[in-house]
Amino acid sequence: MVFGHHPLTVRDALFPVSPGQRLGRRQARAILRAYAAAPGVFLHHAGHTHRNKRTRVPLAPQVTLQEVGAAKEYPSGFFLLRIHSGGYALNFFRARRTEALEWNERSRRQAGGLWPYHALGRTVADRNSVAVYDLSGIGRPAQPSAPPRSPQGMTAVPTPRLDAA
Repeated sequence: MVFGHHPLTVRDALFPVSPGQRLGRRQARAILRAYAAAPGVFLHHAGHTHRNKRTRVPLAPQVTLQEVGAAKEYPSGFFLLRIHSGGYALNFFRARRTEALEWNERSRRQAGGLWPYHALGRTVADRNSVAVYDLSGIGRPAQPSAPPRSPQGMTAVPTPRLDAA
């Protein structure tokens, strides 16, 4: 799972996409080729566009490219990623406090009222998806064995024997 600021591709954008809103094409292709060669990569999470958009590209078909909307403006929410051995679920949740809902309604009028069409995503799958993927090899890292502790809670350090000749 990779977290980046810029998305690797900006497809189906409602507004013009300037070079500052995405990675350069060569750089994005190089990253996608690296992902294709790394079978453990399954998700690239990015947020620069402030929209919810799920994309798959042929160059790295095992990787979901997920753009996420900003928490500070419409649709005012967050994503929760749940990882299981058989895949993962990525779900969008809206903020529910009164202040957040009030701001949500004010900020939806951005861009001449077109912001919801940009930020929310074109389909529910841009905000909520389940991917079947073998993640059974992911586990907690092995914990190194801790050195013994003294009754006072200090780490015991072995002292060299002075009588050894």
